[in-house]
Amino acid sequence: MKKISDKVLPSVLAVLMSAAILLSGCERYGERITAEVIDHTGCKSLKSGSVDGTTPDTLSCINYVFEASSGTLQITHINAGFNCCPGKLTCHAEVAGDTLFIKENEQSAACSCNCLFDVNLTVRGLESREYIIQILEPYCGKQEKLIAHVNLAETPAGSFCATRKLYPWGIMR
Repeated sequence: MKKISDKVLPSVLAVLMSAAILLSGCERYGERITAEVIDHTGCKSLKSGSVDGTTPDTLSCINYVFEASSGTLQITHINAGFNCCPGKLTCHAEVAGDTLFIKENEQSAACSCNCLFDVNLTVRGLESREYIIQILEPYCGKQEKLIAHVNLAETPAGSFCATRKLYPWGIMR
């Protein structure tokens, strides 16, 4: 068995202690959350326009309702951008500190076009508290983030939007 040199041991111990201090300083909540796409519309076209009839295609919006007793957050993402042939739509949610990240995904990009969908998803295992909710959209690029500070205890239902100016948003005008 090799002996660790006296010069290496202090460096290794310093790295391990630094890592322990950094990790212990991170604020963690006891939430074990899951997320799933419940259903979604088909690809919106020039003829179909906005399914809800009120949201212009230049906005990407979140409507949410929180049920405190079950810790369930129901979300409708209006005008979510995906490939025209996305296969199965999925999502993943994660809480880091006070931020709830919800990442939307598509199984494939089988067509050479993108379009807008309305997506219903559910996040389970949340606490009735304040969050910064951020939706990570696959085709958003460097456009405005879809993000909001919400207090689910005080405002269990609400909505927020981000302006979109790049394809596939804004083509139904």
